[in-house]
Amino acid sequence: MEWFTSLPDIDELETAEDFLDYFSVPFDPAQVRVCRLHIMHQFHTRLQRMSFSVELPEADRMALARQLLEESYHQFEDQDVRRHSSLHVYQRQEPIFIPFSQLMEVHP
Repeated sequence: MEWFTSLPDIDELETAEDFLDYFSVPFDPAQVRVCRLHIMHQFHTRLQRMSFSVELPEADRMALARQLLEESYHQFEDQDVRRHSSLHVYQRQEPIFIPFSQLMEVHP
């Protein structure tokens, strides 16, 4: 991912909105508030899949990173997050049930 981390000022970005603004990807702030973790996880996964033996020019690297971020954002746009997320929190196979009788009251 050195091709990505060497982009100018990339290390200054902290939030999903920062990345979307930096790469000029139009976005709905309400959608990003709901899906920020999923969007950034998908973006990171896509970045990791890219590897180059030859260094691309900065403009090409910016265009590629923008495309990957835009694809990651659109993956969750108006979609069911559970169906499209690769995060393990949604991968649980069996529901967990705890009977009310097994719950204990905790006092400080």
